[in-house]
Amino acid sequence: MAVDPQTILGWLRRLAALDTSVFDEIRGNPTSTIPAVAVVSVSILLSGMGGWLWWMVQGFPDSGDILVKSALFGSVIAIAVWHIGWLLVVYILLTQFFRERVFLEQLLRVMGVAMAPLGLTLLMWIPEVSLALGIAPLMLAFGLSVIAIGRVTTAEPAKVLAANVAGFLVWAVVMGLLVGRTNQYAPGVFLIEAPSDAAVNFYDLTKQAGLEP
Repeated sequence: MAVDPQTILGWLRRLAALDTSVFDEIRGNPTSTIPAVAVVSVSILLSGMGGWLWWMVQGFPDSGDILVKSALFGSVIAIAVWHIGWLLVVYILLTQFFRERVFLEQLLRVMGVAMAPLGLTLLMWIPEVSLALGIAPLMLAFGLSVIAIGRVTTAEPAKVLAANVAGFLVWAVVMGLLVGRTNQYAPGVFLIEAPSDAAVNFYDLTKQAGLEP
Protein backbone atom coordinates (compact mmCIF):
# COMPACT_ATOMS: atom_id res chain seq x y z
CA MET A 1 0.00 0.00 0.00
CA ALA A 2 1.21 3.51 -0.84
CA VAL A 3 1.63 5.95 2.02
CA ASP A 4 -1.02 8.67 1.86
CA PRO A 5 0.45 11.91 3.24
CA GLN A 6 -3.03 13.32 3.85
CA THR A 7 -3.89 10.37 6.06
CA ILE A 8 -0.75 10.82 8.11
CA LEU A 9 -1.29 14.58 8.40
CA GLY A 10 -4.79 13.87 9.63
CA TRP A 11 -3.40 11.62 12.36
CA LEU A 12 -0.86 14.25 13.37
CA ARG A 13 -3.46 17.02 13.54
CA ARG A 14 -5.63 14.89 15.79
CA LEU A 15 -2.71 14.02 18.07
CA ALA A 16 -1.77 17.71 18.25
CA ALA A 17 -5.34 18.34 19.40
CA LEU A 18 -4.89 15.57 22.02
CA ASP A 19 -7.43 13.39 20.20
CA THR A 20 -6.08 9.97 21.15
CA SER A 21 -9.05 8.22 19.54
CA VAL A 22 -6.79 8.06 16.49
CA PHE A 23 -5.23 4.98 18.09
CA ASP A 24 -8.62 3.27 18.18
CA GLU A 25 -9.06 4.02 14.50
CA ILE A 26 -5.76 2.63 13.28
CA ARG A 27 -5.28 -0.35 15.60
CA GLY A 28 -7.55 -2.66 13.60
CA ASN A 29 -6.88 -1.17 10.17
CA PRO A 30 -4.30 -3.23 8.24
CA THR A 31 -3.83 -0.41 5.74
CA SER A 32 -2.41 1.73 8.56
CA THR A 33 0.64 -0.48 9.11
CA ILE A 34 2.94 0.97 6.46
CA PRO A 35 1.94 4.59 7.18
CA ALA A 36 2.61 3.98 10.90
CA VAL A 37 6.08 2.63 10.08
CA ALA A 38 6.60 5.72 7.93
CA VAL A 39 5.66 7.97 10.84
CA VAL A 40 8.18 6.49 13.27
CA SER A 41 10.88 6.34 10.59
CA VAL A 42 10.48 9.94 9.43
CA SER A 43 10.19 11.17 13.01
CA ILE A 44 13.49 9.56 13.98
CA LEU A 45 15.15 10.87 10.81
CA LEU A 46 13.97 14.39 11.67
CA SER A 47 15.39 13.85 15.13
CA GLY A 48 18.71 12.95 13.55
CA MET A 49 18.67 16.09 11.42
CA GLY A 50 17.91 18.15 14.52
CA GLY A 51 20.95 16.73 16.27
CA TRP A 52 23.15 17.49 13.27
CA LEU A 53 21.85 21.08 13.04
CA TRP A 54 22.51 21.49 16.77
CA TRP A 55 26.07 20.27 16.24
CA MET A 56 26.66 22.85 13.50
CA VAL A 57 25.08 25.72 15.45
CA GLN A 58 27.33 24.88 18.39
CA GLY A 59 30.34 25.22 16.10
CA PHE A 60 31.71 21.74 16.76
CA PRO A 61 34.06 20.30 14.10
CA ASP A 62 33.47 17.44 11.66
CA SER A 63 29.84 18.32 10.90
CA GLY A 64 30.08 16.27 7.71
CA ASP A 65 30.96 13.17 9.69
CA ILE A 66 28.11 13.85 12.10
CA LEU A 67 25.67 14.13 9.20
CA VAL A 68 26.67 10.67 8.00
CA LYS A 69 27.26 8.97 11.35
CA SER A 70 24.46 10.41 13.48
CA ALA A 71 21.80 11.90 11.23
CA LEU A 72 21.89 9.14 8.60
CA PHE A 73 23.42 5.92 9.95
CA GLY A 74 22.40 6.73 13.52
CA SER A 75 18.79 7.29 12.52
CA VAL A 76 18.66 4.03 10.59
CA ILE A 77 20.11 2.20 13.61
CA ALA A 78 17.62 3.93 15.92
CA ILE A 79 14.72 2.88 13.70
CA ALA A 80 15.91 -0.73 13.69
CA VAL A 81 16.50 -0.81 17.43
CA TRP A 82 13.09 0.76 18.02
CA HIS A 83 11.50 -2.18 16.21
CA ILE A 84 13.57 -4.99 17.74
CA GLY A 85 14.09 -3.25 21.06
CA TRP A 86 11.35 -0.94 22.30
CA LEU A 87 8.44 -2.42 20.33
CA LEU A 88 9.44 -6.06 20.69
CA VAL A 89 10.25 -5.77 24.40
CA VAL A 90 6.79 -4.31 25.05
CA TYR A 91 5.19 -7.13 23.10
CA ILE A 92 7.18 -9.89 24.81
CA LEU A 93 6.59 -8.53 28.30
CA LEU A 94 2.87 -8.12 27.79
CA THR A 95 2.33 -11.50 26.15
CA GLN A 96 4.93 -13.73 27.79
CA PHE A 97 5.49 -12.18 31.21
CA PHE A 98 2.14 -10.58 31.99
CA ARG A 99 0.17 -13.12 29.92
CA GLU A 100 -1.95 -10.47 28.24
CA ARG A 101 -3.43 -10.66 24.76
CA VAL A 102 -1.74 -8.31 22.30
CA PHE A 103 -1.38 -8.44 18.53
CA LEU A 104 2.06 -7.37 17.34
CA GLU A 105 0.81 -5.67 14.17
CA GLN A 106 -1.70 -3.59 16.11
CA LEU A 107 1.00 -2.66 18.58
CA LEU A 108 3.26 -1.60 15.71
CA ARG A 109 0.56 0.64 14.26
CA VAL A 110 -0.32 2.54 17.39
CA MET A 111 3.21 2.80 18.77
CA GLY A 112 4.54 3.92 15.41
CA VAL A 113 2.10 6.82 15.29
CA ALA A 114 2.79 7.63 18.95
CA MET A 115 6.43 8.29 18.05
CA ALA A 116 5.45 11.31 15.93
CA PRO A 117 6.57 13.88 18.56
CA LEU A 118 10.18 12.76 18.03
CA GLY A 119 10.06 14.80 14.84
CA LEU A 120 9.97 17.96 16.97
CA THR A 121 13.58 17.24 17.91
CA LEU A 122 14.37 18.87 14.57
CA LEU A 123 14.13 22.14 16.55
CA MET A 124 16.82 21.25 19.09
CA TRP A 125 19.31 23.44 17.23
CA ILE A 126 17.68 26.52 18.79
CA PRO A 127 20.19 27.99 21.28
CA GLU A 128 19.50 28.09 25.02
CA VAL A 129 16.69 25.53 24.81
CA SER A 130 18.45 22.76 22.91
CA LEU A 131 18.35 20.21 25.71
CA ALA A 132 14.69 20.88 26.45
CA LEU A 133 13.79 20.57 22.78
CA GLY A 134 15.70 17.29 22.68
CA ILE A 135 14.18 15.73 25.79
CA ALA A 136 10.59 17.02 25.67
CA PRO A 137 9.67 15.34 22.35
CA LEU A 138 11.12 12.07 23.62
CA MET A 139 9.07 12.26 26.82
CA LEU A 140 5.96 13.21 24.87
CA ALA A 141 6.44 10.22 22.58
CA PHE A 142 6.86 8.00 25.62
CA GLY A 143 3.64 9.32 27.15
CA LEU A 144 1.67 8.88 23.94
CA SER A 145 3.01 5.36 23.54
CA VAL A 146 1.66 4.46 26.99
CA ILE A 147 -1.78 5.63 25.86
CA ALA A 148 -1.39 3.85 22.53
CA ILE A 149 -0.42 0.53 24.09
CA GLY A 150 -3.40 0.74 26.41
CA ARG A 151 -5.69 0.88 23.36
CA VAL A 152 -4.58 -2.50 22.04
CA THR A 153 -4.64 -4.50 25.26
CA THR A 154 -6.82 -5.03 28.30
CA ALA A 155 -3.74 -5.11 30.53
CA GLU A 156 -3.82 -2.99 33.66
CA PRO A 157 -2.25 0.47 33.34
CA ALA A 158 0.59 -0.52 35.68
CA LYS A 159 1.52 -3.42 33.40
CA VAL A 160 1.34 -1.23 30.33
CA LEU A 161 3.58 1.36 31.98
CA ALA A 162 6.07 -1.27 33.16
CA ALA A 163 6.32 -2.83 29.70
CA ASN A 164 6.77 0.55 28.04
CA VAL A 165 9.41 1.67 30.53
CA ALA A 166 11.36 -1.52 29.88
CA GLY A 167 11.14 -1.12 26.12
CA PHE A 168 12.12 2.53 26.29
CA LEU A 169 15.10 1.78 28.51
CA VAL A 170 16.39 -0.89 26.12
CA TRP A 171 16.17 1.54 23.22
CA ALA A 172 17.66 4.47 25.15
CA VAL A 173 20.53 2.45 26.63
CA VAL A 174 21.50 1.04 23.24
CA MET A 175 21.39 4.54 21.71
CA GLY A 176 23.48 5.90 24.56
CA LEU A 177 26.10 3.22 24.08
CA LEU A 178 26.45 4.19 20.42
CA VAL A 179 27.65 7.70 21.27
CA GLY A 180 31.07 8.21 22.77
CA ARG A 181 34.48 9.78 22.32
CA THR A 182 34.96 8.52 18.80
CA ASN A 183 31.55 7.21 17.79
CA GLN A 184 28.37 9.19 17.18
CA TYR A 185 25.98 6.58 15.85
CA ALA A 186 22.80 7.75 17.57
CA PRO A 187 20.51 10.60 16.50
CA GLY A 188 18.93 13.61 18.14
CA VAL A 189 19.32 14.31 21.82
CA PHE A 190 21.68 11.36 22.28
CA LEU A 191 24.28 13.30 20.30
CA ILE A 192 24.61 15.82 23.14
CA GLU A 193 26.75 13.28 24.99
CA ALA A 194 29.43 13.31 22.29
CA PRO A 195 31.05 16.74 22.91
CA SER A 196 31.38 16.09 26.65
CA ASP A 197 33.03 12.74 25.96
CA ALA A 198 35.34 14.42 23.47
CA ALA A 199 36.30 16.98 26.11
CA VAL A 200 37.12 14.22 28.58
CA ASN A 201 39.21 12.50 25.93
CA PHE A 202 41.09 15.73 25.19
CA TYR A 203 41.77 16.25 28.89
CA ASP A 204 43.10 12.69 29.22
CA LEU A 205 45.44 13.21 26.26
CA THR A 206 46.79 16.51 27.55
CA LYS A 207 47.28 15.01 31.00
CA GLN A 208 49.25 12.13 29.55
CA ALA A 209 51.40 14.62 27.66
CA GLY A 210 51.97 16.67 30.80
CA LEU A 211 50.26 19.72 29.29
CA GLU A 212 47.30 20.06 31.64
CA PRO A 213 47.07 23.39 33.50
